[in-house]
Amino acid sequence: MSVLTLQACPTDCTDSLEEVYFNECAGEFHYGEISKLYVAGANAADFVSPDLLPEWTTRLSDTGSGADDIRTLVGIGELPEPEQTETSVSGNRTIYSPKTFNLTFDVDETNDTNFNFMLATYCNTKKKVWIEMSDGMLYGGKTGIELVLKGSQPLLKGRKDVLKIIFKGKWESASDPLRCISPMF
Repeated sequence: MSVLTLQACPTDCTDSLEEVYFNECAGEFHYGEISKLYVAGANAADFVSPDLLPEWTTRLSDTGSGADDIRTLVGIGELPEPEQTETSVSGNRTIYSPKTFNLTFDVDETNDTNFNFMLATYCNTKKKVWIEMSDGMLYGGKTGIELVLKGSQPLLKGRKDVLKIIFKGKWESASDPLRCISPMF
């Protein structure tokens, strides 16, 4: 499992009713489009507080060789609704499988450095990823999202088509990734 913080659920048949909040005059809305992926090795240290800039500034490095370094990929991506299986079980009950998330992220700067980063993903090694949205929301919490990030570069036939490196990642988790406001935004 990638997201290690799970929602606390009752162990009996009682129901908990969480709070909700709507503001008629000044609602809070968020926008789509993943604009950055922050990528670290699977053994990189977790964050104490992912919403604090000092922790990020010591780790963000596109060229460093430290075990806790984090690379920044700039592009456009999405994380569609996850897949989940519903299964009927005894006693007229229903259970749900962990969610399967499928991330796609396109990088349009296809220089040699980024191409070599893509080639290194062929080794199937695990990474920790944090997802930054175009509106500044950062998903991944303290631990990041653990996944195997795979890249490829389709060679298109149109002379005016921009080539892209397409990164894909898949993971399973019982819950969506935790979020905060990105301190880099």
